[in-house]
Amino acid sequence: MRAFKGIRVIDFSRVLSGPVATQMLGLLDADVIKIESPGDGDQLRGVLTDPEMAAKRMSPAFLTVNLNKRSIALDLKSDVGRAAAVKLVENADVVVENFVPGVAAKLGIDYESVRAANPNVVYCSISGYGQSGPKSAERAYDVAVQADSGMMSLTGHPETGPTRVGFMLIDMTTGISAAYAIASALYRRAVTGEGQYLDVAMYDTALQMMSCQAADYMMRGNLPGLLGNGSPMAQPTAGAFETSNGILLLATLTSAQQEACFRALGLEEHLQDPRYATETARQENFGTGRDLVQAAMKARTAEEWLPVLKQHGVAVQQVRGLEAALSDPQLAHRGILVNTSGEGLDENTDMVGAPFLANEDGPLTETSAPVRVGQDSRAILEELNCTPDEIDAILAGVE
Repeated sequence: MRAFKGIRVIDFSRVLSGPVATQMLGLLDADVIKIESPGDGDQLRGVLTDPEMAAKRMSPAFLTVNLNKRSIALDLKSDVGRAAAVKLVENADVVVENFVPGVAAKLGIDYESVRAANPNVVYCSISGYGQSGPKSAERAYDVAVQADSGMMSLTGHPETGPTRVGFMLIDMTTGISAAYAIASALYRRAVTGEGQYLDVAMYDTALQMMSCQAADYMMRGNLPGLLGNGSPMAQPTAGAFETSNGILLLATLTSAQQEACFRALGLEEHLQDPRYATETARQENFGTGRDLVQAAMKARTAEEWLPVLKQHGVAVQQVRGLEAALSDPQLAHRGILVNTSGEGLDENTDMVGAPFLANEDGPLTETSAPVRVGQDSRAILEELNCTPDEIDAILAGVE
């Protein structure tokens, strides 16, 4: 039995952070019921893709964060739709929403309303800045929070200025933070019998990811600035280096690793030079030291350097594309990719699944594909003991 078997999750969230959180629970066999607006459903269904997949409301971005879920279409602006939503949350173990703060209360599905009928519920609200405070009402998107949190001030090159991370880092990690918070609250409920309210914010998650840099600033007033592909160690052997046919990233944290790198590159005689004999000296002569390392690296191919550097104990990897990473034998060995099929998908479509292995819960590769908007509406309402007439009334104009 997987960890969340028997746990029912009512998921009002859309786009990325909330769906990531609920998928993490669903991969461990929670019954995740996704509430979608009639017609188009979750707006992520139609973005970040080509017109054909957008028309099918099955974008790759939507597919990869909505595995192992059922969908019910409800018009939350109608009385019957809201009444059905209330009935769902009254029978839930977990409720997740990422509306703009205040919207859930207007719909009658906020924590206080749900708790009145379901005292032991675990209720998770996800937002940009939290449910209270001077910025709580502001709309937040991943890239905007990257800018606002200071993350972009740490990313980029001094010559060209700050840059965003090239994927939805904060959305995804906020979802993982929410899943962790929900799992913790469910464990607490198993011990105490008490539910809990969880307030998860993208801004907080962004700062948590930068906690090392934040601590350095708060303790020493130090700001690292833009490092590009360099290293905060300020060592000539650390960072990205061009070879004759590609780029290698070297991570040499200790003095022993730095010296090993000099030896691997055939530069061991320079370790007798006072400018490069110690870690401090190498920092003080970073520019000339890096020129030495770069000249040596450029003389051979990435494929030639990789085994040599690794044999000397240097942490090194080639900077490569996503296609190479996804075809890496290590990924296949781990079984992190899950094979799924469904409407609009090929028979052998791989998605990225849970980012961990579990000897008792796993393998976490048995998944159901994302479904059409409202595909499970009638079945879910029947589970709530709604009569056929009630179901027809709730789904009138929705199906």
